Amino acid sequence: MANTNQYDAGRNIQVDRQHRLNKLQEAQKITLANLGTYAVIMTAELIIGYWNSITVLIADGLNNLTGVCGAAILIAGLKISRKPPDSNHVLGHWQYENIAAFLSATIMFAVSIQILVDGVFAVNRFLSGHHVVPNGWSLGVSLASALVISVLARFNRVRGAQLKNQALIASGQDLKSDAWTSFGTFLSIGGAFLGAQWLDGVATIAVGILILHAAISIFRTTIMRLTEGFNPGVINEYSKTINAIPGVLGVQGIEPRWLGDQIVMKIGIYLADDTELQTAYSIGEKVESVLMTQYDILDADVMAYPVSLRNDPSKVD
Repeated sequence: MANTNQYDAGRNIQVDRQHRLNKLQEAQKITLANLGTYAVIMTAELIIGYWNSITVLIADGLNNLTGVCGAAILIAGLKISRKPPDSNHVLGHWQYENIAAFLSATIMFAVSIQILVDGVFAVNRFLSGHHVVPNGWSLGVSLASALVISVLARFNRVRGAQLKNQALIASGQDLKSDAWTSFGTFLSIGGAFLGAQWLDGVATIAVGILILHAAISIFRTTIMRLTEGFNPGVINEYSKTINAIPGVLGVQGIEPRWLGDQIVMKIGIYLADDTELQTAYSIGEKVESVLMTQYDILDADVMAYPVSLRNDPSKVD
């Protein structure tokens, strides 16, 4: 029952679209701040790590390099997502946000493998008698990294929840993982100061595993969205909401899909056989309006079927 007029289910389409684009723009600005922070911390960690041959600090620096690359890719994805619909993308370019997240996870996966390899070599060097010689700079930069990234993670998660932007929420979760990684790096370097030289290689392997886990988690989410997968529990909630709307006698089917961070869906509802066209249209608009209000979906295409067809699915397209 969706239409191409200025108003859809009581919502001003242009105003709603601009509101969503403004949220994407703010998410882009926050991601730009993430990139700058990552770049400064990464540079300091890699310089000090290579200067002192501290493998775990180098690993943390490479981890933050994935943050730089991921933030840059996400910024590009968010920028493209804000482009208006065209002849090739009639629903808009929202999906580029998920493509950007997928590419970012790919980089994280590759770097995690490299870090795991470096960790194994570091353990081998320890067993061969090589010792790490950390200094105050290495301790300081790892602690500063943990504290700064923790603050940034908290801000991303809170602001992402306020904007209902999954990209920022996911970014906050990734930052939180990076903060714990940096804190582990700090403890590892501190342990080396106290004589626990084996911590360098072991902590490097642990960092690699954490990054690999984060990459796999992002892969799962983005692949699910890009292949139009959807949580059946959420679909069940939609069904309960629709069934509670006066006039609706049942739900024929719900086909939701992700467009970036936005949700669109096709819905079939059963109405009384003698329902007039105008009444059917009004109920369809009510269904769409309720879903937009309660779940902040982008759009819903509602189709009505006579309830007498409920027991004969072969007659329902």
